Amino acid sequence: MKDFVLSTEQEKEILPLAAQYKREAKKCLSAKAYLSGCVLMEAAMEAILLSTANCFPEIITSARCTPKKDGKIKHLDRWTFIDLLTVARELNWLPPGLSPKDEWSSVHAKIGDYVEVVRQIRNLIHPIRYVNDFSGKRVTRKYLKACFEIVDIAIEYLYSVVNSSLKIMLREKERRST
Repeated sequence: MKDFVLSTEQEKEILPLAAQYKREAKKCLSAKAYLSGCVLMEAAMEAILLSTANCFPEIITSARCTPKKDGKIKHLDRWTFIDLLTVARELNWLPPGLSPKDEWSSVHAKIGDYVEVVRQIRNLIHPIRYVNDFSGKRVTRKYLKACFEIVDIAIEYLYSVVNSSLKIMLREKERRST
């Protein structure tokens, strides 16, 4: 697994970086730089997912949709946000309620669908994406506030998943040692 996980130096910096991104996004809120804040909130979410994936390399590498290059699983530091999100959805860390072909439905949407919305808002940083998907509109305070809420809920959800997984792992370890 050493050829998959982050280095110790990378691992130490990821979570503080997520907190830094959130602090910067709060500054964007005050400065009315809403699109910039949304981009930073997606980056915070990416850092959290990256850190979570790094904690569970055996589980991550066993996912069907684990990204590969030349037939080999890509090193974790080469994964994109969509790679992380796809695997997190498959593993039910951030479960979806909608398929990619479904119309949006807040009744059926789950946390994985909402994180996808954060990703789509972040993608507005690309000029053609903005022109094609959001022409004549503006990313407002409401969007950035929604990104804060979604990312905070997703982090809580991931925390509960990690906590549950650790409890299961400890019970299995205790069972094997007796």
